Formats: sequence, C-alpha cells, structure tokens
Amino acid sequence: MIVVLPVVAALVAMLAPVSPVAPVAVSGLASAPTVAATTCAAKAGAFTWGFKESFRAYISGSIANGEWTTAGGIGYATPDFSSDQLTGAVRLDALAGELAVDGSIRFTGHEGILDTTIADPRFVIDGSDRLVVVVDVIGTTQDFTEVDSADVPFLEGDLAAAEWRVDGDTLVLGSIPVTLTAAGAEAFGTYPAGEAFDPLTLEFTTTADCAAAAIESRAAADRLPLLVAAGVAIVGAALGGGIALLLRRRRRAASAPSDDDGAVGGSIPV
Repeated sequence: MIVVLPVVAALVAMLAPVSPVAPVAVSGLASAPTVAATTCAAKAGAFTWGFKESFRAYISGSIANGEWTTAGGIGYATPDFSSDQLTGAVRLDALAGELAVDGSIRFTGHEGILDTTIADPRFVIDGSDRLVVVVDVIGTTQDFTEVDSADVPFLEGDLAAAEWRVDGDTLVLGSIPVTLTAAGAEAFGTYPAGEAFDPLTLEFTTTADCAAAAIESRAAADRLPLLVAAGVAIVGAALGGGIALLLRRRRRAASAPSDDDGAVGGSIPV
C-alpha cells in the first residue's frame, strides 16, 4: 500500500484536467435540448454534402435520365448540396444538441416514375461522438414503392473520425463519415443498411474562443484513453514491484537461521 497509494493519487491528478464535461441530455430526436447560457453554444451553422455520388450519377445518367432540384434553405453547386441556414441549439463543450433547416432535395427519373424527396434535414448530436441525420422521405423510391415517412433517422455519422478545425468564429467538423441506417434503408430503398454515403461537413457558428475550446475538449477526449492505459501500466508496475519486494523479504526471512541453528541471542549472522 505504501508504494501503490502515491501512484494512484498521481493517476487521479493526471486524469482530472481532462475529465469530460457532462453532456446536455437529448430527450429523443423530436426536439432540441436546452443549452445553458453559461456554456459555449452554437445556434446557427451550415452543412455541405454530396449525398451519394453514385446515386447522383445514376439519376443524371442515361438509364434514369433524371435530375435533382432543391428548395427552401438548401441549394446545390456541383458537386454538393449545402445550406448556411441551419438553426437550433448545440452545446460545444460536450457537443450535444441539433441544428436543422427547412428545405428539400428532390430526385426524379424514369420519366417521373422515380420521384423521391429528402426534406427538412436535422443534424442531431447526442454527446457521444454520434451524429444522426434525421429527414422526411416522401414520394416514390427507385423500385417504384410509395413512401411518406417523417422523422426518419436516415444516416449515422462518427464525429470522432471527422476533421476538427477552427475557421475564424466557426467550428468545422469536416468529412464526417456517414452510413445508412436500417430505417433509412427501408424508407429510401436502393441501398442496404450500413451503406456508406458521401461524407458531410458541419459548421457551427460561435466565437473563436469557443471554437478553440471545443477543439481542446476533443483533443482531451482523445487523450483520455491513452492516459488511462498509462495509468493502468503504472499501477501494474507498482503492484508488481511491491509484490516482488514482498517475496524477496519472505525469502530472506525463510533462509535466515533461527536460535535453534546456533545463533547467539537470536542474532542473524552476516
């Protein structure tokens, strides 16, 4: 215990500066969480996203001979759909909340038989590096199935794999990898659950200081597993050293002669 306790205390001190701030609770996908006034937050932002390049190629190709159009707060400039009109509430220190835009992307083809609209996307973050893109899916899918589904958790993204950076007063999460969910596959058709769609970029309008703090919080979260592993190694080494010392002492005591072996006054000969 004499050896281990200081090591444990040092480990606790080492971990304390990077303990993550408790996230804001997200009470389902239907509503955004309340963001405390004392935290760094974003109430506006933007997204850039190609949707799925192979699907766009199919729509514009000679088979479907179709097109896509945008409406509301969403626009298109080759090769990306985008919007700078996202609004909502996202806490930045623990990254939790959602931003959304009223707008749509409509894909048509096969002389109007295919007519699918992806509407009103919401970008929901639950504080655990998980992004969910929630949309309404309306129309007729590629296999000519009628669909009218609201609030579909369409895609899941991994924020830990994104490219985090600061651009002035904006926190940018670039190239977020996203995959189709089971609910998204059912509503959209064409692709199975787990299919990769084009990476998307999210931008959160805040302040330069808050954007930098969010980057540092992300870096601290990345360091935490390394610190824990190092702490476990240190404690393991300390325990191993203590056990080895105890065993050596026991071996010495076992090999020392007793009074019955001729030691005078119980002393141990050198």
